[in-house]
Amino acid sequence: MSDENAEKLFLQEKPTLALLFIGLMGKTYASVISKEIDSTFAHTTRILAKMEQCGLIRFTFEGRIKFVELTEYGEEVETALKEFRNIIAEGFSTESAQKEESERIDAEEGEGEIAAEEEEPEQVKELDPLNAEILGKIKNLKSKIESIHKDAVKQGDSRDTISRKLGPYSRDIKKLQNQIEKAESLIDETITSALKESEELLESYLRS
Repeated sequence: MSDENAEKLFLQEKPTLALLFIGLMGKTYASVISKEIDSTFAHTTRILAKMEQCGLIRFTFEGRIKFVELTEYGEEVETALKEFRNIIAEGFSTESAQKEESERIDAEEGEGEIAAEEEEPEQVKELDPLNAEILGKIKNLKSKIESIHKDAVKQGDSRDTISRKLGPYSRDIKKLQNQIEKAESLIDETITSALKESEELLESYLRS
């Protein structure tokens, strides 16, 4: 795919949302992405095909399930998109920035199964698909928050710069809280505790 076509791809809302969501999940599949970006399954598969041509994603199989995940290049693009989002938010107050971001990014809803986390296989096996999905999101989100804060400190970023980089993740936590509140099935206490821990971690980074 030419550079011009790649540029056109990310001047559209749905491909950008899809890539950011794949980055948040770590590994997911097309039907979940389709629900997440509020798109038809056919349109979602066309977007993913273009992303694969650009070298942004790769498909893997586990049994009959076809998963999608970011390539190393895709992770670099995801980081660049988030940095761009932070730059846009720089000229606005935190409240205004979150409102604008909310208008651009669909609320995270929908259900879907995700691969079990390797570090705690027994715990994930005991959870139903919805609980396992939310726990996976929380762990990926926490990992990204820790990684961004670590890099920012290493680079000697100011407190304001760190706040701009981490501020948007407050909305990601809020979206997970909303998903838990709207869930029709019972949410395990492990999930709410993990989300609370991530929220407190982010708040501590923003205060430091």
